[in-house]
Amino acid sequence: MENWINSMTILRTKLKDKMEKKEKNVKRGRRNRQRGAELQRQVVSLAKEFDLVAHNRDRGGAQHEMGDVEIEEKYFGCKRRKAIPRWVLPEKQEEGVFFIQDRGPLMVAVQADLLFFMMGMIKKSIQE
Repeated sequence: MENWINSMTILRTKLKDKMEKKEKNVKRGRRNRQRGAELQRQVVSLAKEFDLVAHNRDRGGAQHEMGDVEIEEKYFGCKRRKAIPRWVLPEKQEEGVFFIQDRGPLMVAVQADLLFFMMGMIKKSIQE
């Protein structure tokens, strides 16, 4: 009988620990969503500084399959990471890095202000 009581006590303790962990995970998820929303607002604000039409799409991919933000009728995703792989970042005097995966499209990584500057220049040349 004593073993059974000890087993039940251990089980209750484990269940209690599990419940506490879930509450912590919920809080962690909320902060990650907040940080993602902050990034989206930052991107839209920077695009508007370059006179581009930009909209935050309300936490993006979770509710809109096209993307997180819309800039000049193009959709972009926003990804926030603690660290970006070094091979994606420009080295020396480079402005950007082109990369490709096997059987995938050619991609480029450039700083956001450079991209928005180029988009703004294209928009101005089309309007003239």
